[in-house]
Amino acid sequence: MVEIKIPGVGESVTEGFLAEWSKDDGGLVALDEPILVLETDKITMTVNSPAAGRLKIQVTAGEAVEVGQVVGSINTEAADDVVARPETASAETPSADEPTGGAPSPTLTSGQEALLSPAALRLVREHSLSVEQIQGSGRDGRILKEDVLRFLANPPAEQTPPAATSPNESEAPISEAPSSSVRQTRALMSPLRKRLAQRLVEVQQNAALLTTFNEADLSRVMAVRAKLKPVFKERHGVDLGFMSFFVKAAVDALKTVPQVNGFIDDDEMVTNHYYDIGIAVSTEKGLVVPVVRDADKLSMAEIEAKVADLALRARERRLDLDDLTGAIFSISNGGVFGSLLSTPIINPPGSAILGMHTIKKRPVVVDDEIVIRPMMYLAVSYDHRLIDGREAVTFLNRIVECIEDPERMLLEV
Repeated sequence: MVEIKIPGVGESVTEGFLAEWSKDDGGLVALDEPILVLETDKITMTVNSPAAGRLKIQVTAGEAVEVGQVVGSINTEAADDVVARPETASAETPSADEPTGGAPSPTLTSGQEALLSPAALRLVREHSLSVEQIQGSGRDGRILKEDVLRFLANPPAEQTPPAATSPNESEAPISEAPSSSVRQTRALMSPLRKRLAQRLVEVQQNAALLTTFNEADLSRVMAVRAKLKPVFKERHGVDLGFMSFFVKAAVDALKTVPQVNGFIDDDEMVTNHYYDIGIAVSTEKGLVVPVVRDADKLSMAEIEAKVADLALRARERRLDLDDLTGAIFSISNGGVFGSLLSTPIINPPGSAILGMHTIKKRPVVVDDEIVIRPMMYLAVSYDHRLIDGREAVTFLNRIVECIEDPERMLLEV
């Protein structure tokens, strides 16, 4: 018998929230197979099985837990059953872990079963649902219990295929509204959401926040992307997005105005001379800001690959605590949601954040002529205790200069 304990995720984290079991009580699990989701005030992570065998759940999902607490166990005497168990069962014969009786079960292919969590599989069979109609929000499109419940609460009028999603998009799935017969729903705030709310309020109370705005013409960036995107992908194996341009521009601007790369520590003003850039990522559990380390030493391709990796691991709950610490300057892209303009809130202990927004074609004056250009509003929120208006405006103007003259940034293609 091997105990399942809540792992430590950092010196300051002592408790968390057992959000979800990935397997049913009594189910067979393999070594290192994901078995539970842990939420803390800093990170949401997946915990893997310490052994192969049969799972015994001792703490139900939804309960608060402490680091080191035993929440279940693995009966290793059943380890041989994990190896011997067939990957798929006959459509006519339910497995030992599945209930018999009830509504007739739909015939599922092995590929469909692999897309369903155990709880979701049970609901699909109980309600004879078509898997093709259910949009999964889990890792690699995996269908979770809440996806099935959401589908049952608001079934589509007709079968429609799920919309394709770009791998570079930063948004998390938006929860659908329940049916009109449901007048109110309640759910406990997760530790991650509660801590996020607390930090945002603390920033508003403890910092002198101001925001300065400007706009950038993205014509040349878009032209460079259109021209070099295919060869960039062929050479480096990653797509050429907008984020690498803005990270490079931010590094250039931070070198020009070092105060923006600083923070207040008691009665001292600390300035960093390295460039760790936080990239805000929206997940279904809340906003997280993983960090691109030493961005000044990375190529455009390395930045794109790192941002994509951090965003994917954030949504799959595979970030480490180290991935979320150390950024003094951050970037938030509200444009992926269609935001035209916003005032981003700084991510403590940082003192400034750049807000990107949606690109809109607008009439602008160039060389005394009115032309149509793809424009983006940019916003920099900053702590006025450390950064004066002159520095903030100079910093943002430098970013605009870099974006409007992207040839200055080496593409390495």
